[in-house]
Formats: sequence, C-alpha cells, structure tokens
Amino acid sequence: MLKINSSILRLILVSLFSIYSYGTFAYAASPNIKIQQRDFFHSFSSNLTTELAIAKKENKFGVLLFFSTSHCPFCLRMKTTVFNQKNVQTYFQSNFRLLEIDIESTQFLFNEKGQQLNHIDYAKTHRVRLTPTIAFLDQNGELIYRQIGMIVDPQEFIWLGEYVTSGQARKQNFASYKMNKRKNTTQ
Repeated sequence: MLKINSSILRLILVSLFSIYSYGTFAYAASPNIKIQQRDFFHSFSSNLTTELAIAKKENKFGVLLFFSTSHCPFCLRMKTTVFNQKNVQTYFQSNFRLLEIDIESTQFLFNEKGQQLNHIDYAKTHRVRLTPTIAFLDQNGELIYRQIGMIVDPQEFIWLGEYVTSGQARKQNFASYKMNKRKNTTQ
C-alpha cells in the first residue's frame, strides 16, 4: 500500500484549498467605497401602493423587493459585499424604491392591489421559495423581473438593474444580457 508523508499530504490539501478559493473569488469585482448596508433600503411604509406612488412621484422606474430571512447567509453576503458599495447604492436609490421583506415575518402589509397580507403570504404571491429573491415592480405594480439567488458581483447587480430599466427583461434573458455586457466591457 502507498504511504504518503504527512507534510506532502498537507501541501496537497493547502494547494487544493488555494485553487478553490481563487476560483470562488476570481470574478468578483474589487470593492469600491463601502457604506453600511442599512443605508441601502428605504424605510418601508408597509403599503406597496404608497411605495409605488412615491416611486412615481420621484420619477423612479418602480420598486425593488428584496425577499430575505434573518438567517439567510446569502442575503447577508449580498448586504455586506454588494449593497454596501457606493456605486450600487447610487444607481439603485436613484432608480427604485428599495424594500426588504422578511418572508418569515407575520407582520402585515398592503400589497399593490391594496389587500392586507402578512409577509409570509405576500412572499407566496411572488412565488418566493428561497432567499434571496429580488422582484422588480414597475410604477403600476406589475412584476417585470424576478431574480432568484444571490449576485456577488456589484457590477453584475448594477447590470441587473439596467436590464430591468432598459426594457431588456422583455426581450432577452439576463444571462444573454450579462454575457453581452461582459463582452463589451472587455473589448
């Protein structure tokens, strides 16, 4: 039977870990100016009709709903690596009302149709099955796009916002849009 020296085994394990770590973070953009995540979301009135009216009055595209839970590690990662970036905050706060909804909360809200629901039932109406899920509503409360899962690259998150506001969500899928953006930025 083959005997492996413990120092060689340790070297192999460290090398594999290093390769894995590099691959995990290779495509993440370098962070720019960070701001505390609490500054990303607007204060939620618990009334989507009111929030949509504010978006319209402020000439914003609509509302971004960030469906999360307090124990979601992927939500926390987005809050600490994406939402705290100044360029992300600038783009999204100028184009959307930004609201976080805890899908496990029994608090009540009024939806876009004026119906009173708790957060759990409201999340179900948006077919939220895992977190994070991000829903983009236009000024009329119509769902334009739903992103399921985390986005770790701040630039990619801005592209998601541009994808929605430019009308491309009705013309192509986000993967194609993102691929074209990457191709155009590397040329």
